[in-house]
Amino acid sequence: MTSEPTVENRKEPAEPEPEPHGSVEAAEPSPDDLVEAAEPAGSTGHPVLRWALVVLANVTVTTALLVYFGWQLSAVQAFELGIDESILDMSTKDYVLRSVRPVLVLLMIIGVAGLLWLQADHVLAPRARKDGTGDRLIRHTLRALSLAWLVLPLAMWALGFVLQTASFLAFPFSIGAGVLLTLYGTHLRTLLPGASPRDGLPLLYTFTSIIVCVSLFYGATNLAIYQGVSLAQNLIVGDLTKVTLYSTERLYLGAGKESALPASTGKAAYTYRYGNLRLFAHTGGRYFLIADDWRRDQGVVVMLTESSTIRLELGGS
Repeated sequence: MTSEPTVENRKEPAEPEPEPHGSVEAAEPSPDDLVEAAEPAGSTGHPVLRWALVVLANVTVTTALLVYFGWQLSAVQAFELGIDESILDMSTKDYVLRSVRPVLVLLMIIGVAGLLWLQADHVLAPRARKDGTGDRLIRHTLRALSLAWLVLPLAMWALGFVLQTASFLAFPFSIGAGVLLTLYGTHLRTLLPGASPRDGLPLLYTFTSIIVCVSLFYGATNLAIYQGVSLAQNLIVGDLTKVTLYSTERLYLGAGKESALPASTGKAAYTYRYGNLRLFAHTGGRYFLIADDWRRDQGVVVMLTESSTIRLELGGS
């Protein structure tokens, strides 16, 4: 009897499992992870200062602040001169250019304050980690920071009884600064020995961002009001560019000195000349002129649209 051939079941060799680093994609690091990785161990001030820098140096916030400040400044100055800001028809570029200098000064002050804050953090953070509230400086600092959101605005308000202008300008910014200091106090408490993680910190950062941004725009409003009134009150007409206006038709202007042109002047196309005028502004295709003897309590602002029937000569004696 012939025996049937046996079939030997052979197990195929298992494919080697891929190395973990070959098949598993590394998670995309977040911006905060990259910042933390770049910082040396034990660095200070990280969460609050990084967050404040992101809020204050945000391009959108800065641009909006420039445009808003320029608009507010123009509106107040125009109101003081007796005209409405809308007739100036300024563009976004005009608003930004008018506000660059004061807003940059404001951002410079904020930057210097941030550097001082960072230096203070280099002193406070290590002591908070080491001795906690057993350190007298840390204990008193935490008490002061916990009340900064209330004490700082109240102090600026009380300053108004002595220095009204300083209080008017500083009060809005004191609100944002007080809230930031209180937030920093919360951060210091997380560094104390044995401190447990605090819940709700993301919401705390969010609400603080709102208050800081509002205080910036509030403060920009007060600063623009102050500067707009100051520009109008201290306007020196003699420093403005002198204007001589020629027209093919009589314009019946409420300012300046009108005279008819004889044919011998060589300006046959123009029959009227207007002198004793100064250029207040040129925007939106319009000229805004005032008389040499213009004053805030009397006098008008003349608005002329660019046209082929008029010609302006600027400067001269």
